[in-house]
Amino acid sequence: MENNNKDKMNLDFLAEDDSERLFGDLDYLLKDGAHIQNYGENSFFYDYLAQNYNELNTYYLRLFGVPLRKKGEGGHQFYYLDYHSREENHIPENRRYTIKNEYIIMGAIIYKIIFFDGYIELNSVEKLKKAITLDYEEYEEGLLKLIVKSDEAGKLADDDKLIDKMVGRTLLEFKKLGWIDYKGDYFETLPSFHRLLYIYEDVIKNIKNILSKYQ
Repeated sequence: MENNNKDKMNLDFLAEDDSERLFGDLDYLLKDGAHIQNYGENSFFYDYLAQNYNELNTYYLRLFGVPLRKKGEGGHQFYYLDYHSREENHIPENRRYTIKNEYIIMGAIIYKIIFFDGYIELNSVEKLKKAITLDYEEYEEGLLKLIVKSDEAGKLADDDKLIDKMVGRTLLEFKKLGWIDYKGDYFETLPSFHRLLYIYEDVIKNIKNILSKYQ
């Protein structure tokens, strides 16, 4: 008789105490698009992922068709489910995170300001908004048309307030993804924020030309 043991997954990790305490919440976070790194409340999840990475990667790949990725080195390492790597996966669309186009565009502008233009120490939301509306005035027309296109209520809003609201919504979305820490006027980019560069490097480098298409 043929031995099929090689085809079986090792699920012993699910019987561990840490799995009973952490796996359920971690599973929801990962499927909702969250990126887990050694920061704040996610440190427990990060340690759990580091200890069980091989088993968890096999679990998500075999059962859902999605690999669990780890990127970065040392204290900059982070984990996430990579929906972009395969055309087919078994996670229902209503449980699969997809980032909206307007958040990608705003994220590209924020990434460019901080890492390409050298504002590494920028951590004030109000200063970020001013940088976009004043220092990056060349983007304003295209950005406004993109926002209005995605939000009909925006047609009645003041231009600067409209951009301010989009910055706030984008930061909230990135906080949910685990890309930034954000509270009040303070925000801080986390290691996983660099995933924007991994996926959308061309968008970041050509943001002006992209926004010009909306003008």
